[in-house]
Amino acid sequence: MASRFIYSTGADRDLDLLPDGAKREPDERSDKQDKSHLQEGSVGTGPRSIAVAAARSPATARGERRGSTSLADCGEMKADRAVLTRKQEDVRHPPDVWADPSYADEGLDRLRRAYLDYCRGRAKPASQPTVRKYDQVLLSFIRSLASHGEPSVLASLTPTNVNRWVNERRGRGLSEEGIATHLIALKVFSSKYIFRELELTASDLLRKVPRITPPEKPAHVLTEQEREHVLACFDQPTFEDTRNRALIATYMATGLRFKEVLEVPLDCLDRVSGEITVMAKGGKQRPARISPRAMKYVREYLRVRPRSDSNLLWLTDRGQPLTYTGGQTIFRRLKKRSGVGRLRSHLLRHGFAQAALAKGAHPGMVQEMLGHSTPTMTRRYLGWAKQEEAARKMPDYAPI
Repeated sequence: MASRFIYSTGADRDLDLLPDGAKREPDERSDKQDKSHLQEGSVGTGPRSIAVAAARSPATARGERRGSTSLADCGEMKADRAVLTRKQEDVRHPPDVWADPSYADEGLDRLRRAYLDYCRGRAKPASQPTVRKYDQVLLSFIRSLASHGEPSVLASLTPTNVNRWVNERRGRGLSEEGIATHLIALKVFSSKYIFRELELTASDLLRKVPRITPPEKPAHVLTEQEREHVLACFDQPTFEDTRNRALIATYMATGLRFKEVLEVPLDCLDRVSGEITVMAKGGKQRPARISPRAMKYVREYLRVRPRSDSNLLWLTDRGQPLTYTGGQTIFRRLKKRSGVGRLRSHLLRHGFAQAALAKGAHPGMVQEMLGHSTPTMTRRYLGWAKQEEAARKMPDYAPI
């Protein structure tokens, strides 16, 4: 039977998560624990204990501490002090955060699967790499919960558990840039899907978790000598060297993303002018143009390109489309062959941007050439270009 959430707005949305009419019984053990905590004078973590503790205002607590205090009141004073100093919502969400109390026990794994289906089926579907990234991030968080004995339910999506998950990823040596991206994916799941789309909560569960802002590090792009050295590595009269030189030159000459170059259609290439149409990020088509020198290498490749039913520009020697893994393998082998260990496709994109800005291109034009939706990244490139230009000029103004 299809499952369904019941929303506070009264609108029913079909989702294969809970059976119709299912009702959870209250957790008697948890309720008993809450009562025992209050009797002992400590703060319980259940809804009742939080409500009782929150009912006592800081002013009331201060007034009681000024006067005489009986032994029976000591437990209540301890509870007041704990509530005032501890952010319990970071550890456990308050009851009023849920549109319905039963939503706290929804399984994260089932929500994960539903979220991936939502990303694929929405009006503007997410790309397959984006869906795969969301899946990996959510699975990683669920595994973290399991390793610490936490239930894999929506109530466990707390700031405390998220911060612990972030620290675990840092302990594994992941870069701050990668961790920041993963945290954003988890926050999007909480805010845009759980809160706004499904309306399971009255507010974003992770609203108190700030985004990570990694320190900006200038990209050490290839020098002119390094670029020439990389292209000169393809010195064999083989199909692979001819194709790979044309491929790498296209990355250098356009600043396009890895998949944008890899998936260029053959019929979208003007063999005279070098104009191409690429499928950009977000499923948008946009024009680009290959430089005359790079286009010379592309024409050499086209003369040896195998006949194929595929309409993609880049093929293997057997006429099959060059895959994502195949393209990554080309860069990995080129690192060893050239001795340039930092070589990767995105570094060539950085290099294109900085070269364009250094030659006087307007930042707005560079933003369009790179296909950035906002000027944020372009301004970062501009800042790096200015730093490098200032460094080059330092000897001209040195006092000695």
